[in-house]
Amino acid sequence: MVWNYVLLINVALACTGFISAQEIDLSGFSTTLGIGDIPVRVPPSQFTFNKDRAPATISTRIIGGNVATSNEYPYQVALYVYIQRMLYFCGGTLITQQWVLTAAHCAESATSIVVILGSHNLAEEEDTRIIYNTSTFIIHENWDADTLQNDIALIKLPTSVKLSSYINVVPIASGSDLYEGLTGQCLGWGKTLLGSLSDELRYVDVEVISNDNCSSYSDYTTYIMDQHLCTSGAGIVGSCNGDSGGPLVIEGTQVGIVSFGASDCSAGLPSVFARLTTFYDWINTSINYYNATLMNSSSKGSRTLSTLGFFYGVTATWFMIC
Repeated sequence: MVWNYVLLINVALACTGFISAQEIDLSGFSTTLGIGDIPVRVPPSQFTFNKDRAPATISTRIIGGNVATSNEYPYQVALYVYIQRMLYFCGGTLITQQWVLTAAHCAESATSIVVILGSHNLAEEEDTRIIYNTSTFIIHENWDADTLQNDIALIKLPTSVKLSSYINVVPIASGSDLYEGLTGQCLGWGKTLLGSLSDELRYVDVEVISNDNCSSYSDYTTYIMDQHLCTSGAGIVGSCNGDSGGPLVIEGTQVGIVSFGASDCSAGLPSVFARLTTFYDWINTSINYYNATLMNSSSKGSRTLSTLGFFYGVTATWFMIC
């Protein structure tokens, strides 16, 4: 199989590196790590999402959910995304000791991303928390903001994180299972029915429905493809503002990435995820290509790379490696 991707490594004012909580600049938003008034990052679309990604009544929250036990989901990651000097919030998951999985619409146009691991309550001090700042990420080359297809991205941590009971990786689904009729958990710090973003990680049990069922909703008809996975919104449960990029997990395996849904989070409509069985090969090939290219660059003693084209026909633009 031939892959053609664009590897985006954006460099902000400083090189990628480890930062402390005190070094996060939340000017104008909040004086703590709590989400506060930080806008959520959502995908654009014609029918339910604000094309300017403003923090309005646009979707991607844990509706009808419960507060998780502290570090019950040690792979859950909080993301503060810097875009044009604005700060947005998304979720993600740790899938290896150095790579985080999220939605493409979370990383699109970002200059840098603050990655928070090992956290449960973002508004409190936590000894388990580790924070990184990175400007290295891979956005799917066929991400389309109009059709909402290929909504997947990878974020590289500057160093490998030490795994523990509060920071761990989640397995990624492979194979051909459709998961229809199975119940999974959608995770995030997104909005609740009360309308505010949650400081504590929350989860909600949701049932996977068929894509035919999902596309029968008029707003969704032209958007649902094989690469999507849907969960029922019956009983007003699902994802909403602030959950974008977070996981859908079934029996300890991540099967989806929160992508989009209805603008009225209380409408009881399905939540839509990027189906990870579709993107399993893309994830592994992207990481392997990055690592191989980095090793090749290091062996030549180079700190800057121009556009290269090799390994599965990949085209990668690397601006700088710090």
